[in-house]
Amino acid sequence: MTTVPIAVPTPVGAGDEVAALRRFHRDTTWTGTIAAGGMGPGSPAMTAAGAGSHHLIQDGRWVVGDYHQEQYLDDGTHVLTWQLHWVAGWDPQRRVYRAVLADCYGHAEVMTGHIDGDRLVFESTGDPAVRLRLTWDLQGPDALVWRNESSVNGGPWSLVEEYRCTTVPDGHSRPNEAVRRFNKHVLNPLMLRLAGRRHWYAARVEHIGRRSGRHYATPAVARPVPDGFVLPLPYGRDTDWCLNLLAAGRGAVTVDGARRDVVAPRVVPADEVIGSLTPSWRRWLGGIPEFVLVRTAPPDREETHA
Repeated sequence: MTTVPIAVPTPVGAGDEVAALRRFHRDTTWTGTIAAGGMGPGSPAMTAAGAGSHHLIQDGRWVVGDYHQEQYLDDGTHVLTWQLHWVAGWDPQRRVYRAVLADCYGHAEVMTGHIDGDRLVFESTGDPAVRLRLTWDLQGPDALVWRNESSVNGGPWSLVEEYRCTTVPDGHSRPNEAVRRFNKHVLNPLMLRLAGRRHWYAARVEHIGRRSGRHYATPAVARPVPDGFVLPLPYGRDTDWCLNLLAAGRGAVTVDGARRDVVAPRVVPADEVIGSLTPSWRRWLGGIPEFVLVRTAPPDREETHA
């Protein structure tokens, strides 16, 4: 009897191509703009702030990204929470990068990409009526610019959205999580007894739970700027009070004994607001990459507490 060997392809390992791809897939936070008409005919111009995280699957064969962002009208009105799931890797047969995406609109697509120095570009495959082109431009070890462009029926490319992304430092999340748990369960209840009082540095931030609908209060630093306040994010934008403010689009801040309703919260890079602070506060808050910027509501909605 003759034994015929069964030909079973060996799984593909992760090579240098995936290592090159990972340069562009960093854990980041970002802020940026969405062009008028970018989300369809008649859609308004918007601003956005978001965050993305990545991990590897199948022994490093594929890079998986999960992204979410909050989008606002120019007046600060919250419009929607956008989400996208991304899987990218190297196709050794076609000798190109391949990726699939799926977003919260039910949009799913296969894309083909290439790397040219410090630039990664993915484009739609096939011949769809609307083609997408996604571009990652590395700006340095801690920053990149991401663009989404579209082409309709073979026409010229037009900008849909553009974001400046800041890399989240390696090892940042785990120590922060321990500190945040301590703050939430031990320090914050003690600090709330003083937060917001006159001559005390910490403010009282009131926010509504994005899932529970309950009212909460958290001690945080809040400094006045023209038309509102800025609140530093030393532990990142995914703290509960920050996410709750962004989801509700409003809240209240009590500083130096005065309570003010606030609206239009958005996450901004430090260089956008740090110049509005006093020199001593700039020194104290230096190194924090992002802040929440809120506008005060009209005076007839404000209340003052002794």
